[in-house]
Amino acid sequence: MVWVELSDSKAELLREVLVNYLSDLRMEIAYSPQRELRDFLKKRGDQLEELIHALERELAQKGRNMINIDRLRKVDVLLGLTDWELKVVSQFLREEMVPEGETLFEEGQKADRLFILEEGEVSLRLPGGQSYRVQSPGKMIGWSFLIPPNRYIASGRTLVASKLLVMQSPDFYYLIHKEPRMGVKVMGNLAQVLAGRLLQWAGRQD
Repeated sequence: MVWVELSDSKAELLREVLVNYLSDLRMEIAYSPQRELRDFLKKRGDQLEELIHALERELAQKGRNMINIDRLRKVDVLLGLTDWELKVVSQFLREEMVPEGETLFEEGQKADRLFILEEGEVSLRLPGGQSYRVQSPGKMIGWSFLIPPNRYIASGRTLVASKLLVMQSPDFYYLIHKEPRMGVKVMGNLAQVLAGRLLQWAGRQD
């Protein structure tokens, strides 16, 4: 057995690298035509998951879970999740205080983060020049990472100083694969959110 001492920041970095590699590995498993290779890769993937879970447990014991689940109960894409599921999600979120006039992302930029508005106001500028304001707490911003080629289709900027919860897109994909039942709930909520946004952007109301 090999023991390695890691600072919290290095453990976070290692977990991120392993999660990204596991995501690539799952894609390789899905598209590999050879059964023996798939079985080998699946065993390797299982070992990676065990290592990732061990890192997460250690980080959680050191206070990594800083987001109280009560703050997540009204988040549009997390509606219907159990307390345990919200606790799992909370480990992957980070709070950020963003000053007025800060650009969160730009149209065409690689979509690698999603944002949940807690306080403040964010303006989304669409390719045609239209602007859409997000003001309600619990609204998700930056869902373009779900749509190939995974580029933001709008630009986001804070109109006032805002409090946001932020998740890296690889973490979102990891959660969906790690907890399929929770993933079904989240994706169902997401479909409703996107449908509502598209109706608003088209100038229609439910």
